[in-house]
Amino acid sequence: MNTAACQSTRRDGSACKATPTASGHCFAHDSALQERTANGRRSGGFNKSNARRAAKTLPADMRALAAQLMQGISECHTGALDPKRLSAMGTAAGAVVRIHEVAETEQRIQALEQAASVRKGWGS
Repeated sequence: MNTAACQSTRRDGSACKATPTASGHCFAHDSALQERTANGRRSGGFNKSNARRAAKTLPADMRALAAQLMQGISECHTGALDPKRLSAMGTAAGAVVRIHEVAETEQRIQALEQAASVRKGWGS
């Protein structure tokens, strides 16, 4: 069993008991890794945000639409865009989303029908 421990002390003055890296310090106390660790924490928090996760699930064409709507909301908030125009954008975006949903549903149905026909020996 490896009994090596980090050579650093914790904030409360007690010995750090974490597993050390080659430097003799754990990843949290290794000065060579501190910037990398801080960047990882920042990007980890950013990538876990609800907005970021939602954006990853959107198809590419929907990402552009969402970005335009977000820009429109911001411009409306600052007074640069008339709320009626933003409302029209929202209505049009809703129609685009419904079209996308119908197309996706149709693709799924076709794939299921094709898989079912292959299983039953109907497909070539």
